[in-house]
Amino acid sequence: MVRDPLRTAWFRFEQISPLLNPELAAPEKRRLMKAMATVPVIWPSGRIAPVPVSTLYRWLKAYRRKPRIESLFPRSRDRGKSSPAILEQWVRYALALLEEEPKRPLFVLIRRLKDHFNLEKLPARSSLYRALKKEPRYRKLRRRARGERKLRRRFQARRPHDIWHADAKAPFIVRFVDGTKLEVRILSILDDCTRFVLRALVVPSESTRAAVTIFRQAAARYGLPARFYADRGSAYDSGIFRKGLAILGVHRINTKSRNPSAHGKIEAYHRSLQRWFVIELRHQPVRDLAHLQALLDAFIDQLYHEHVHRELKMTPKEAFGNCLSKRLISLERLREAFLVEKILTPHKKDGTIRANDRLFQVPRRLVLGAEKRQIKVFIDPEYPQKPYIRLSHGGIEALKPAFQPAGTSKTKPPEDHQDEPVGSLTPLLERYRGRKLPQARPGFGLPEIYQAFSEALERQVPFTEHEAGLILDWLKRSGPFAPASFQSALASVLKRLGRGRPLAQIVSALEKITSQSSTKKEAL
Repeated sequence: MVRDPLRTAWFRFEQISPLLNPELAAPEKRRLMKAMATVPVIWPSGRIAPVPVSTLYRWLKAYRRKPRIESLFPRSRDRGKSSPAILEQWVRYALALLEEEPKRPLFVLIRRLKDHFNLEKLPARSSLYRALKKEPRYRKLRRRARGERKLRRRFQARRPHDIWHADAKAPFIVRFVDGTKLEVRILSILDDCTRFVLRALVVPSESTRAAVTIFRQAAARYGLPARFYADRGSAYDSGIFRKGLAILGVHRINTKSRNPSAHGKIEAYHRSLQRWFVIELRHQPVRDLAHLQALLDAFIDQLYHEHVHRELKMTPKEAFGNCLSKRLISLERLREAFLVEKILTPHKKDGTIRANDRLFQVPRRLVLGAEKRQIKVFIDPEYPQKPYIRLSHGGIEALKPAFQPAGTSKTKPPEDHQDEPVGSLTPLLERYRGRKLPQARPGFGLPEIYQAFSEALERQVPFTEHEAGLILDWLKRSGPFAPASFQSALASVLKRLGRGRPLAQIVSALEKITSQSSTKKEAL
C-alpha cells in the first residue's frame, strides 16, 4: 500500500505538538513524553500502538532542526544504494574460506567477498550470516571452530575387567575430633562395564605412590584388567606407572588432557561421593585417616554398591557379581612390576648405602663381589623407605636398616575401637564390619535433637526459622553429642529451670554445660 508522505508528516506533527511549548521545563517535558508513550494511537498504516519515547525524541529533533512540516516527511529509501542480495556464488566462496580456516569471522569474509568479486559496496554482515546459516556445512564448520570435530559417542565396556577407570576426586577438607584439619582426596578405580568400585583410597595427593598402591590392591583382589583408562595426570603419566602397566601387559588407553567429558562415568561417581559421603562427614566425627578410610569403605559397600544405577537398571554389585578377571597374577609379580631401579655405591668402610635419608646394611658378599663398588637397588614406590636387592635365584630381598632410629618401636599397638566416635555414617560402618561395636549407637544428629526438644517442650520444635537457626548454630559450636549424655544434660536443665521455659533459655543452659565439660577434658 502506497502511503501519503504528507499525511504521515501531519500525524507526526500532531504527536509532537504538545512538546513544542517553549514554557515547558525539561523535567515536565520528560514526564509528558513518558505519559504519551503509554497512550495507544492510530498510525497512518492502521495499526494501533503507542509511540515510543525514542521515536518522539527523533521526530522532535528533526522538526527543531528545520521547523517546517517537510522535515517530518518519511525518508525515501534508495533501493539502488542498499546492500546487494547475497548471491549463491558468494555463499560458496565464503564456505570455501571457512573450510580453509573455520575461525574466520564474518567481518573478514565480507572483505574477502568484496575484493574477490570486485563489489562496489560491502555486503551486509547480517545478510551473509543468514545465508550461511541455511547451509548444513556452515554448522559443521562452526562446531569444528569450537574444537568439536564430531558428536560424542557413548561408550561402555562389554565385560567386567575389560576397562578400569581411575581418577581422583577434587580435594576437600576433613576436620578430626582433635580439631586438626587436613585436605585429602579420594582416589578410585571404577569398572567401566558395571560401575563397580574396585578400590577407593583416601590419599593426601594424587601421587605416583597413591596410583601404584591402589592399582596393586585392586589387582591383588580381582586380577588384571585388559585396558586401563585415566586422565593425563602426572601420577598416571609417570614413567614408573607406565612401565609397570607395560610389564604386566595392561594396555593404557591414550586420552587428551583437559577433556572431562571423556571421563563421564567416574565424574558421575564423584558427584555421588560429594552428595552422599562428603556432605555427611560434616555430621560425622572422624578420629584419624584410618577411621576415614573405614567410613569410605563402608559407604561404598553398603550404600553406593546397593543403589540401582539409572543406566544399568540394577545395582553395581548385581552387575559385577563378584567377578574375577581371567588374568590373575601373583603378588610377587605385581610387586616387582613397579620397582624403580637405582645404582648406589656402598660406603668403603662399613658397606652401608643411603636411601631416603636412611642407612641400610648391604650383605658383605655383595659388597666384596660388586664391580666398581656399585650395587643395584630397587625402590618400591608404595614403600619408598624400604629398598630391595636382587638375589641370585631371581627373587628380591629387603635390606635391613643399619641401626634402629631412636624413638621407634617395632611392635605396632593393636587397633582399638573402644573410643571410636559415633555419627551419621557409623551405622554403615557397623553393617560393613558385620558386628556391633561395644560403644556403637545409632546416629544422633539434628533430627533426634529436634525430637528430644519436642518431647521436652510438648510442642513442635522447631516452630519458626529462628528456632531452627538457634539449634543449628548451637549444634555446630558444641556438637556432636552422645545420646545418653544429651538426654542427661537436657533432663538436668529442665529440672533446674522448670517446665514452660523458652527454647532459647534451655539452649543457653545446655551450651554452658557442654562448654564446662569440654574445659574439664582439656584440663585433664
